[in-house]
Amino acid sequence: MARVFLKLPAGMTTPDGRGEIECDAATVREAIEKAIAVEPRLRPRIFRDDGRMYAGVFLNGRNINVRQGLDTPLEDGDKMLVVPPLSGG
Repeated sequence: MARVFLKLPAGMTTPDGRGEIECDAATVREAIEKAIAVEPRLRPRIFRDDGRMYAGVFLNGRNINVRQGLDTPLEDGDKMLVVPPLSGG
C-alpha cells in the first residue's frame, strides 16, 4: 500500500473542509474508492451512471489513461487530481 493524496475538484471539500483526501491504496481504483467513501459526492463527478469514467484523473500530472487506467499502481507520495469535464459555449 502507498500513501497517496487525492486533490478534490474545485468547489468540493470534505465534510471537515479539506480540499484533499489522504489515503493508503495500491491502485488508482482503490484510492478513488476510498476517497468516495470519505466524500460520496465525488462519485458522480468521476463516474457516469453506467460506471464509465466521466472525469479526467491525473497521477503526478499525467492522465491515468496513458498508463494503466484505474489499475495504475501507486507509490508513496503520489498525488492524484480529479478534473471533471467542462462544457459550455
